[in-house]
Amino acid sequence: MGQPFLFDEVFAPNRDLKIESAEIDDIPAVVVDDYLSDPEIARVIAGDSPATNWKTTPDGRNFTDYYDCRLRFPVLFPNPLIDAARQIVQEVYAIDTRPQNPCVDVNWFKQINPRRGDFAVPHHDIVGDSPRMFTCLIYLNRASECSGGTSFFRFRESGSLVADRAYHETTQRDPRIVEAGKDYWPVEPDLFWDRAGNVEMAPGRLLIFPSEFFHAAWHPQDSFQSFPRMTLAFWLNQ
Repeated sequence: MGQPFLFDEVFAPNRDLKIESAEIDDIPAVVVDDYLSDPEIARVIAGDSPATNWKTTPDGRNFTDYYDCRLRFPVLFPNPLIDAARQIVQEVYAIDTRPQNPCVDVNWFKQINPRRGDFAVPHHDIVGDSPRMFTCLIYLNRASECSGGTSFFRFRESGSLVADRAYHETTQRDPRIVEAGKDYWPVEPDLFWDRAGNVEMAPGRLLIFPSEFFHAAWHPQDSFQSFPRMTLAFWLNQ
């Protein structure tokens, strides 16, 4: 039976953080290594917590081909984990932000069958009418478990890194490009996407980028059949 834990202790950020550019095409992403003060305890807590399904449809592949699940942990403000990321956004982008939600999510993915692609369905994270949003991802897997990471993409027809008219018109006429929850793996991705670059997973590594950029989980090999791929995610709004 799981034991209670203090979120701010388990997911405490380090005090001395070094910000580095991710150097991905024209995407102003940054990475911060060793963001978590104790990535192992964070891995244990996230890995031992039961995860529920999400993006599940009656005719979909979730719980048949793979497990695409999510954990949600509530947070109280002020929160050190989120506040440190807000300070980084202020320093790098000169934008004041606030947390989108009073919680953080853990994306929990595990294979049942071999993967059918090198990345999940490319997408952006823009919701609502915030002038600017930032996606914050923290990799929770151990070093021995890390494989791949996060890929960024250009929409092939227009070469755009963000949603544009060509992308929106394509989503109206071709459902294969839309992330509808039926399948974690994209259908014929080479018709729509060119990879712009990758950020590799590392224990406790934080990745921050403006949420309008196309991205997806990167799977260069079958790695997550005996343990899950886990990323802690939260979003900051201007």
